[in-house]
Amino acid sequence: MIYRVGLRRFKRFGDVEFVLPGHVVLAGPNNTGKTTVLQAIAAWSLALNRWKQLNDFQRHGGAYTRAPIARQAFSAVPLRAFDLLWRGRDYDYTRPVEIEIQSAAGWTVAMELIADSTEQIYVRPRASATPDVVRGARLTTVFVPAMSGLGTEEPLYQRPKVDQLLGQAKPGDVLRNLLVQASGSDQAWAGLQESIRRLFSFELVLPDATGPHILAEYRERPGGPALDIASAGSGFQQVLMLLAFLETRPGSVLLLDEPDAHLHVILQDAIYSELRTVAARQRSQLVIATHSEVIINAVEPRELCVMLDRPRMLATTEERERLIDSLRVLSHTDIMLALDAPGVLYLEDYTDLEILRAWARMLDHAARELLMTRLFWKRTVVETRPGASGVPARDHYEALRLVRDDLPALELVDGDARPEIQSTEITGYGLQRLRWRRYEIESYLVHPDALARFVEKTVGAAAAAPHVADLRRHFEENYPPAFLRDPLGDHAILESMKARTRLLPPALTAAGLPRLPYTRYHEIAAVMTREEIHVEVVEKLDGLMRAFRL
Repeated sequence: MIYRVGLRRFKRFGDVEFVLPGHVVLAGPNNTGKTTVLQAIAAWSLALNRWKQLNDFQRHGGAYTRAPIARQAFSAVPLRAFDLLWRGRDYDYTRPVEIEIQSAAGWTVAMELIADSTEQIYVRPRASATPDVVRGARLTTVFVPAMSGLGTEEPLYQRPKVDQLLGQAKPGDVLRNLLVQASGSDQAWAGLQESIRRLFSFELVLPDATGPHILAEYRERPGGPALDIASAGSGFQQVLMLLAFLETRPGSVLLLDEPDAHLHVILQDAIYSELRTVAARQRSQLVIATHSEVIINAVEPRELCVMLDRPRMLATTEERERLIDSLRVLSHTDIMLALDAPGVLYLEDYTDLEILRAWARMLDHAARELLMTRLFWKRTVVETRPGASGVPARDHYEALRLVRDDLPALELVDGDARPEIQSTEITGYGLQRLRWRRYEIESYLVHPDALARFVEKTVGAAAAAPHVADLRRHFEENYPPAFLRDPLGDHAILESMKARTRLLPPALTAAGLPRLPYTRYHEIAAVMTREEIHVEVVEKLDGLMRAFRL
C-alpha cells in the first residue's frame, strides 16, 4: 500500500507531498487538485509497468533506459496533448514530471515523465532507486471516475481495453465486464451479492457473456422478474460499479473520484462504511476524492486530507467541522486570493469600496495601492451563490483560516444607530472590526460644498447656478444651523438617519438630479477636497493598514 506521494511539476502542483496513513479522503472545493492526485498515482503505476516491459533493470551511464508511451496508451489521464500534464504547460524535456511513491513496505520509487512530443513521452525510474528496489516495486492501482451513462449494449472486453475506457472517464462502458469478472470468482461474486443485498435488498443474476453483448440483470425481490441493470437508478449503478472494482481488484489501491456521485445522502453514509468493510477484507487501500459532507462526517479526522492550498492532514474533530464549513462557504477564488492578499476586508457593499478608493486617491493615502490592486474583500454577509442565505463574516473568516491560519481580517461596519456594535482593538491578527460613528459610510458624503461641486460637475458649469442654489436652499430648510456651520461636526441627523436613502436622495432631487443611483455616490467622494473629508475617514484608512500589518 501507499504511504507517501510526492509530485513535482504534475499538472497544477509544483512540488508537494501527501502522506497517506491507510485509507485517505481528499476533501476540498472544486479545482483544488483532488482528482489530480488520483491521476498522478494512476500515472505512476502505468509508467512503472510500461517501463518494466523493457526488462532492463540496470542503469546505463548513471540513468535507466527510457520507455516510450503514446498518448493513446496513456490511460491514467485523458489528454488531447501531453503538454497538459506539465505544470503551466512548461513542456521541457530537461524538466521532467516526477511522481514519487513510498510504499508501506518500505521501498521508494520516483518515476520521471520526460517530454518528447505532444503524442509521446518517455518514462523511467529516477536513478536514486537501486535496480533491486525498482525490480521489486509492485503496486496495483485502479482509477475509478464517477459513473458515466450506462449504455444498452456492451461487448466483452479484454483487460487493457477496460483500463483504456476507464482512463477516458467511461466507467459506464465497462460495468457489465466488471460483473463478468466478478462472476468468475466464487468469493468475489458472493461478496458482491451480499453487499448489494445489504444496501438495496436486490439480488444479482449471473451475467451471460456468451452472446455478442453481455447480459447483466438483477431482481428487486427473490423470485421477481429479471431486470436489465440499465433500467436501474444511477445510484444503484454507481454503487454496483464501486463494489465490483473492489471485489475484482484485491490488494489494490482504489482511486475513487467522487464515489458519492448520484447517491442520496442516506446511501452516501452507508456506502463509505461498505467500501471500508470490503476494502479491509480484500486488503485494499482507498484513496477517495470528495466534497460530500456526509462522507467527510463519516471519516476519522486522521484520514482526512484537506485540499485547499497545499495538502494537509487533519487531526481533530473540530478541524473536520471547519473543513465542512469551508466547503459550504469558500469559492476557488476565495482560496486563491487568501493565499496572496495581505488580508481580507469585509464591507457592507461594493459601493463602500468605491467610496474608500475615491477618498484614498484624494488624500493620496498609503491605503490607495491596497484598495486598488491588492485587496481581497467580501460583503459582511457573504452570499455563497445568488439567492442563498448569507454567511456572516466571522463564519467566512473561520473557513478561510483552513487555507491560511495567519490571514488577518477587518470588518468595516455601519453604525446603523446601534451602539451595541463597537470597534475592536486593531492588532493585525485575527478578525478585527471598525465601526463608523455615523449611521453609514454614505453619511460622510453629506457635505453641502462637496455636493454642490458634484452637481456642478454633473450638469455642467454653465447651467449649474440654479441647481446649486436649490441644493443650498434644501440644506437651509431641512438641516439644523449647527450642521450648516460645521458639516464635519457630530450631528444627530447624520448618526440616526440612513444617508443612502433618506438624506442624499432628497438633496440630489432638490438639485435637479432625481433618481441618481447610489452606485454613483463614489463620484461625490471623488470631488471632495481634503478639508471636506472627515478625519474619521483618515482614521479608518489608517486602521485598515494596521489591521493588515502594513
